[in-house]
Amino acid sequence: MKIKRVLTAIALAASALGASATTTVGGISFADNAFADALYYSFGSYTTSGGTLAQVLTDTNPGTYAYSRTPGASLLLGFTDNNVFNGAGADLAVFELGIADSVKVSFGAQTLSFQTVATGYTAGGYALNVALVDFSAFGIANGANLQYQSIGLDTVAPGGTVPSISLVGALHVAAVPEPETYAMLLAGLGAIGALVRRRKRA
Repeated sequence: MKIKRVLTAIALAASALGASATTTVGGISFADNAFADALYYSFGSYTTSGGTLAQVLTDTNPGTYAYSRTPGASLLLGFTDNNVFNGAGADLAVFELGIADSVKVSFGAQTLSFQTVATGYTAGGYALNVALVDFSAFGIANGANLQYQSIGLDTVAPGGTVPSISLVGALHVAAVPEPETYAMLLAGLGAIGALVRRRKRA
């Protein structure tokens, strides 16, 4: 009977490791932990929809946003509660509001520009646009993990509009388990080992 209880606890812990709910933004489904949740660095002067720059960029609300007219404005966003990786097809979705613009995405010394397109949805009273980024365009190996992302805010023309960055989500993530989940799993395995040793002695 004890073994059954231990096995049940292990099964629950293992399912917690792989469990993931989903959130849909602009018609695209994401794991709940797939959005940038840390702002490491910003260059430029920003206007936000309310709240600090970090707050509007790391919430999960596509209706909050930030924009900058500073030439070369950029953001370094991080993913701390998940492992983002290069999978098949698009890997990153950069959402912005209003008129479709372009965003610059950088890895190391390489920077590429990606055009946003209308999703057919609105957020915060504005049209919601998205740029889909394939990490393979940067020569990043399939399956490679990335913990942060540099996003540049492109101006389309002198005096033109700039993207109002609202949300950055990863399409391929592996959840980072909570330490308690690992502890429960290890405790269960240890208990099974102890029971097996006892039975062998008997």
